[in-house]
Amino acid sequence: MKKLFCALFALFLMLCSCHYSPVTAEEGTGSGRIIRVGLVEPPGLQEKFAYQMLLNQLKGYLSEVSKHKRWQYIYEHGTYQECVERLRRGELDFVGPVSPGITTAGMIFVGGVPNWTLLNWYRIDDTPRPSLLSQSAKGVTVGFVVDDLTQSAISFFMEKNDWHAKVRPFFDGPSMIAALRNGEIDAVCDNGSHAEQGMFSERSFAVVPARLMTMPDKQALCDELTDAVLTIESVNPSFGTSLKGKYVDRALQSIARPTKTAERFVESAKKLRVAVLPDFAPFFEMRKDGTANGLYMDILRLLSENSGLQFSFLRAESEPQLWQMLMSGEADMAFVSYADEISAMDVYYTGDVREEKFSVIRRKDGKMQPSARNVAVVPAGFPGAEQYFAKKYHQRVRTAESVEKCLDAVEAGVYETTYIPALYLRRENTMFYRPSLEEADREMAEIPIALALSPKQPTILQIILNGSILRLDKNEMERLAFENSRPILSVAYLLDQYPLRIALFVGFVFAGLAVLFFLHSKNRLQKKQNEILQQKNKDLEIALRRVEAMRISRDGYKLESETDRLTELYNKIAFEETVRKKLKTMPKGETGAFYIIDMDRFKEANDTYGHQFGDELLKKFSAALKEVFRQSDCLGRFGGDEFVVFIEGSLTRENVENKAKQLVDAARAIDAGTTDFHITISMGIAIYPENGANYDYLFNAADRALYQVKTGGRDGYSVASSGVVR
Repeated sequence: MKKLFCALFALFLMLCSCHYSPVTAEEGTGSGRIIRVGLVEPPGLQEKFAYQMLLNQLKGYLSEVSKHKRWQYIYEHGTYQECVERLRRGELDFVGPVSPGITTAGMIFVGGVPNWTLLNWYRIDDTPRPSLLSQSAKGVTVGFVVDDLTQSAISFFMEKNDWHAKVRPFFDGPSMIAALRNGEIDAVCDNGSHAEQGMFSERSFAVVPARLMTMPDKQALCDELTDAVLTIESVNPSFGTSLKGKYVDRALQSIARPTKTAERFVESAKKLRVAVLPDFAPFFEMRKDGTANGLYMDILRLLSENSGLQFSFLRAESEPQLWQMLMSGEADMAFVSYADEISAMDVYYTGDVREEKFSVIRRKDGKMQPSARNVAVVPAGFPGAEQYFAKKYHQRVRTAESVEKCLDAVEAGVYETTYIPALYLRRENTMFYRPSLEEADREMAEIPIALALSPKQPTILQIILNGSILRLDKNEMERLAFENSRPILSVAYLLDQYPLRIALFVGFVFAGLAVLFFLHSKNRLQKKQNEILQQKNKDLEIALRRVEAMRISRDGYKLESETDRLTELYNKIAFEETVRKKLKTMPKGETGAFYIIDMDRFKEANDTYGHQFGDELLKKFSAALKEVFRQSDCLGRFGGDEFVVFIEGSLTRENVENKAKQLVDAARAIDAGTTDFHITISMGIAIYPENGANYDYLFNAADRALYQVKTGGRDGYSVASSGVVR
């Protein structure tokens, strides 16, 4: 009996031991671990939808991590102060989203997780003071805890909203909140780290980077999470972009508001004239009464609802005419893909309105004329598409006036490939009647569609349209695309659109039945001949690929020898050779401009802050050069801080000086990374053929003009034989 009792007691202890042995986050070794995450929710937040979107983005990353680590999460919400206190007591493993700053001293942060949080204007509930949303906010004082991101966001907001409020920096949160409660300031700018009960957010105005943080004693867990996220990014590089579009962009949409300057422009603006090419269903169709319909017209209606702008439509008979209408101001805007060409050098663009999918279509049997190898054709209707596909896929690309002519040309072997909008194919069912053609199943090209704006319009229009594009509902956009591309398939439609093809098809069927027996007898011989021909085609294709590989290798070596490694611009020798060739082949009546640019006090900055600092300045300035000048212009670095540019075309003196002014302003706007040094440039300009007809004359004239700027105090430009301009 005693032995039985001991055995039962031992069994009871074993069951208790198994039942009461929880595994915490610190005790686990990997799979099955429970991670406790504190989600910071600022008190009095008005833009709750935007903040929820940012939290969903963070949860999306953590959920992806759980697929690899088999972690489970417990999410707990609270203010920043509550979450940090629980983190210090060990009740939480991570807290976020949090922006690193003074209040996070002593904490460590997870790397690799791109999180975001909101910046808000906070007030006291009972503050009897004017709204921060007033036009000028004169007499209002706002405070913020010193932080580069916050300060930059405030400056940007004040500039874009024509604010004239006073800004007061603080070095700690308690002092700022005390000043707010004492009435020394009217509001604070904060991400919720310092906000307390009794405060409310009058407005969220910016989305800024944030991170997950934890205590130093959880360094190993922090490193493990960082490694998991970096692994996800390397295995699936598009994952982060997908989450951003799904959540962060929607958060930006919900807080984006037009500025007072934009509202005044909309109130006074006339109808904007939109240039469209000849009809191209389902994207745009012009009616006789001057109205238009189609997907892009529906998108303009959405933009009109978002911005208050009104639109009318003009017909352009060709792509060159469309660009000319924009340049001359006859039209104000047009739907295009970005085109880097001389005719559109001064046109500026909005962000992408949508990504248009194009199907890749080729012959099933691969037969084509020898000259068609690596040559594609696209239909007219998408200005800039020819240049876009040529650069993206390294092909020669041509344009045909319609989709049907593109397909006819590929069927005839004139071109190897054609790119056709997927919405058009869905609507027209045109591939059903072309059995010799096929869509490449695993290939789908995408082309970004934006709005090109006339240089005659002010830049505020670009800002207004970009804000409206940001607020477009993606679900509504997809619905409109679906509605406009509904398939059209009926006997009446086929007879109306393809009468000749239908007749030929019926005749072909009867003729085929009549000669079926004869064809069967020759089938074996034809099959053998086809096999021989296909083998020859394959051998020819292999030989052509080898030649192309050798050409690409040669071109890559030539590019490397001509390029300055630091700035990726032409080096001195390559620049001089290129410009001399251009001058020899310059068409009669064309004008050129030769710029020599020096960065002011660069040696002083280089000696003071080191060569690495100097290299970063050179990289930033070369990036500014590429923004101001066209891709077709010749940009080079002679060495040190000396840069050279040569442009050509139908230039006026005003064009030349506008480029100089843009570059001077762009240099001043470069963030050098220190408040003790600001970038300015001195620039000398010589004009072809006025100041010389060859390289040496132009160089010397520009150099003399540069010397005139330097002796006159720097930070400006001078055209040869004229004064200094700043």
